Parts: sequence; C-alpha cells; structure tokens
Amino acid sequence: MAGAPARPPISESRVLGAMTAWRRGVGPLEPWFRATPFASALHYRERAPRAAAGASAPASVRKLLRGLPSPDPRAIWIFDLPGPLALWLAFGLRRRFGMASALAWNGWYDPRGILDGGEEIPLLLTLGHRLARVPARRGGCLLFDSARHAPTKTGALDNRYALDEEDTPSLEHLRAMGIRRVRAWTWEAPGEDLSAYLAYLGARLPVTLKAEAGRRG
Repeated sequence: MAGAPARPPISESRVLGAMTAWRRGVGPLEPWFRATPFASALHYRERAPRAAAGASAPASVRKLLRGLPSPDPRAIWIFDLPGPLALWLAFGLRRRFGMASALAWNGWYDPRGILDGGEEIPLLLTLGHRLARVPARRGGCLLFDSARHAPTKTGALDNRYALDEEDTPSLEHLRAMGIRRVRAWTWEAPGEDLSAYLAYLGARLPVTLKAEAGRRG
C-alpha cells in the first residue's frame, strides 16, 4: 500500500536479537526457555505476518498486572495465557518488576497451521527489541501459551501440543532454586496438562491458582 511504513525484514540477526533480549535474566529457568517460536519465525521471511504489534498492552493485561502482588524470591509465578496476551504480560513484568519470563513455548508456528504465529511473531520481535533496553534483575517466571489447546481449523496443519515433563521444571529443581510455594494464573480454566503439573507441584509445595484471571475483576 502506497505510503504505508515498511516493516523490518525478518532476518536471522533480528530474530536472534529478540530471543536474546527475552531470555536475559531467566537464570535457573533457562532450560525451559524455548527457542522454538523464534526459529519458526523464519517461516515468515517471504510472508508477512497478518498483524503488526500494537503500541501498548491490552486493557485486560494491564488490569492483571495491577492486581499482581510484589514478587517473592521464594515463590515461583506461573502464567498460562493466550500467546499475544502472554507476551504483553511478560513485557509488563519486565518493565514493572524487572522480572524475566521463561517462554516455555514448544509449538512450531507455521503459516499453514492452527498455530500460525500471525499475531505472536510481530510481538516476539517488536517487544523483544524494546526489551533489549530493559534490565531483568528479579529472577524469572514460567510463561505458557494456552493457545496450544486452540480449536481445530478445517484444512489447517495440526501443530498444537501439550505440556510434558520436558516442558516444566521438576520439584527438585525448584527446591534447589529456593522455591517454597507456587502462584499460578490462567486466562481460562486450566487444561489437563497444566492441571496435572500443578497437582504434581502441590504434592510438595503450597500452590495457589487464580483460574480465569482474564475474566474476573
């Protein structure tokens, strides 16, 4: 379209820079920070994602951020939100608390897939560029993408996934980090995979879950 600003190309250096910025500060949660969504962004070298990143976080994410308590180094925070909202939340956590987010996203975005990355990839790259200038000093949280349970789409590649034991830190790892309790927020009722993980943690640690955090006041 004439007069429209050109988007920066999706180059390997741009993707690597964004991934480095997002990963900074996750510390002992780094084994669960996945490079998968960044690698799959290169699918879009020849095909622009359908949505540009917005200038500010949605009101629902800002509301969730305002309601969060002060971080406690003995508590791990776990969030399970739809991808675009999760990225805006992670951006807000870094800016407000200096907290990094381990993006435990194991889905491979594909333009032909149920998980097509059309909204997430612009945010991964644009917010990642902005995070390069924001320090991470307060440890990290775990961030899952609830879109892994998205409904099917006729004719689309099924690239959905479920969390398994390789996608989440063990009790032993968390205890070695000094974690003594768990606080979790989900946008909707938690799926079976996250419910199973929280039950596993709950066998040894106190777990607080605020389900449907995106719908409640």
